[in-house]
Amino acid sequence: MTGLIYILAYILIGFLMLAGLYQLTLAIASRFKAKCICEFDGEARRLLVLVPSYREDAVIINSTKINMSLKYQYPSARFDYVVISDGLQPDTNKGLTQLGAEVLEVNFEKSTKVKALQAAMRKYDGNYDGVVILDADNTVDTNFLYKASHYLSCGHKAIQGLRKAANTQTNIALMDGLSEAANTAMLCAGANRLGLSSKLSGSVMVFDYQLFKSLVFCLEAVGGFDKELELAITERNIFIKYAHDLVAYDEKVSDNRSFARQRGRWLQAQYSFLFQSIYPGVKSLMAGNRDHFHKAIQLALPPRVLSPFILAIGLMSSIIAGSTELTILSSIGLLATAGAYLMVLPLPSLVKSVWTIIRTMPSLVISTCKALTLMKASKRTFLHTPHGLTKAHV
Repeated sequence: MTGLIYILAYILIGFLMLAGLYQLTLAIASRFKAKCICEFDGEARRLLVLVPSYREDAVIINSTKINMSLKYQYPSARFDYVVISDGLQPDTNKGLTQLGAEVLEVNFEKSTKVKALQAAMRKYDGNYDGVVILDADNTVDTNFLYKASHYLSCGHKAIQGLRKAANTQTNIALMDGLSEAANTAMLCAGANRLGLSSKLSGSVMVFDYQLFKSLVFCLEAVGGFDKELELAITERNIFIKYAHDLVAYDEKVSDNRSFARQRGRWLQAQYSFLFQSIYPGVKSLMAGNRDHFHKAIQLALPPRVLSPFILAIGLMSSIIAGSTELTILSSIGLLATAGAYLMVLPLPSLVKSVWTIIRTMPSLVISTCKALTLMKASKRTFLHTPHGLTKAHV
């Protein structure tokens, strides 16, 4: 029995160590300067902006008000701003129309983001060059659509923008923002520097219209459709570009319950697609498509909150048990993981937030464990995490 425990410990700690070294590699790569994209031709491409909104009455009016100011920066005849209204109140729909947005009302027995996007692509089957996908709470930065048009002009067919935190009022929101900033640096910027596709984040995304149209009707995800989409894109040998200057502000979850529900949805999608994509990923690698293979194995990454926690416990346990090998593996994994985050997160923010991080970590570990128990439920039903900001970042 003791031998079996040691074998399982070696497998777990070894896996977490490799994950830590992988993240450290991406963190180091992210420090290198990105290649300049082509010179902008100045053309305002025709864009379809899609904003799926499931019962987001609390935020959609304000975000739309801010985003519709795009018409003062980008020719209004060159973009359509469409809110896909799923469960919004009639007064909200009326207010959106008055702001100049187009409202597409949908009603599904079981609502998902994929179904909403499919409904929009069926209706708006027009002469567009690109599709922009935003969340209901997203507010975009200056000249967002011109920058999107610029990246499309350079031949990029799939682009992930930068999602900056719109709120840090609670400890959970602060930690969620730091987590996304680290993941963006490693899995978006770092991957691109190594010649690999960026991850997709579910919003602040830009696609070539014909590419997205050809893919969206093949998607079936209940949650985490971005994982399914990035696998489909890289399987076609299409590169996903990370655009650090394509900025939108995104509301972070602000309480433990929302954190658990959101992570449960993400983890279910991640590990579900992992098992589905391993064999196709290996086939792609043998055919010379390393990008698709990389996307498949990237889905094996452990939950970011639990990884250092387990490694720390593993280190203490291996020291007590007198296992030199496990002590070394745990130490390497812990140092690599910590080093990766220290390398990509701004030091002033870390120093300023150090006590908040220490105080909040135990509750985040508990919430992540709860998220694991919610994975089964999220496979059947979309676990909605409502947004609560009434005033978005301007």
